[in-house]
Amino acid sequence: MANPTQHYVGIPPVIDPAGVEESSSRINRIMTALARDTGGGTYYDLTEAGFNYVDDRCMEYFSELFYLNRRREATKAGLNAFSQTTNAILAASGASTLSMAAVTQAFGLASNLTDIAAGTYLYQLPPATTLTFVRKLQGAYREAVSAKAGQINTPTTSYHLIQDYLALCLPPVIEAKLVEHVSDAAATPVRGGSVSNIEIDVRTNSALPRKPEIIPDVRQRAKAVVQPETVQPYALGNYEPRLSRERIRRIQRSLCVSPVDGIISGGTRSAIDAFFQGVQKGASGRTYPSVSLGGLQGVHEDKLIQAEQEVGGTCIPSRDKGPYEIGLLVK
Repeated sequence: MANPTQHYVGIPPVIDPAGVEESSSRINRIMTALARDTGGGTYYDLTEAGFNYVDDRCMEYFSELFYLNRRREATKAGLNAFSQTTNAILAASGASTLSMAAVTQAFGLASNLTDIAAGTYLYQLPPATTLTFVRKLQGAYREAVSAKAGQINTPTTSYHLIQDYLALCLPPVIEAKLVEHVSDAAATPVRGGSVSNIEIDVRTNSALPRKPEIIPDVRQRAKAVVQPETVQPYALGNYEPRLSRERIRRIQRSLCVSPVDGIISGGTRSAIDAFFQGVQKGASGRTYPSVSLGGLQGVHEDKLIQAEQEVGGTCIPSRDKGPYEIGLLVK
């Protein structure tokens, strides 16, 4: 295992096999747990379940920050009040000015140490304000993921999106986004009004040319997932999935297959096998693999193109009889 201090100087220059195995096992456990949560849904559903888990942890984090901030303010108020009371007692008892100054400095130091301790965990803005900003970031991220839900089709893609969503609630990312937001701010005068009532509008530079868009709330319901169409839903082997529907329609038209739907299935495969039986019986004599058993392959294409040329693109049953008879004519 790497030395913990190494994280402060960067990641290791080489990939550790043991670390990869540990990470892979951890990711697998996470994805399996999220899959149980969704009841076997799509990878987009699994990704949303991961987002929901991150939302819960993020809310817990900001809740802790909120109460820590309140405790800091209460502690400082108590120290200041106690300091004033102590000075009043010293003044009434005739204590020296030096003693009173020392007490004041002591309580001032305690108040500063309270700020330093709390500042280790808090942002410069109040936690409630920062949470609102983070929720807007999360809402925009969810909307972007929802628009591309059909492309989330592997567990690795799903995990990557969940990790990026988690990063939006990490202190370094929040601080960077806040700094970026403030540094990109621009001020423009508001037209109209009198000289005694001049107003300034502040917004980001990117929003100036158009009306600012309202980012949806993070809890907005995601858009329905539209599954991508499978070109060949009954494909066999490695070659058939790459065939377009137009290519299958041309084969179907040339071999008297009905309907001409562009989908290779049982009827189309039987017609192609009958055609190649005719090819073997005819002038060719060559044996071709069964399309019904192993699927259409590249080795079949040359003769199928010849069949298309033989019938002029479209088979006419009264003239060409059927796929077997067409195969007899192919040289």
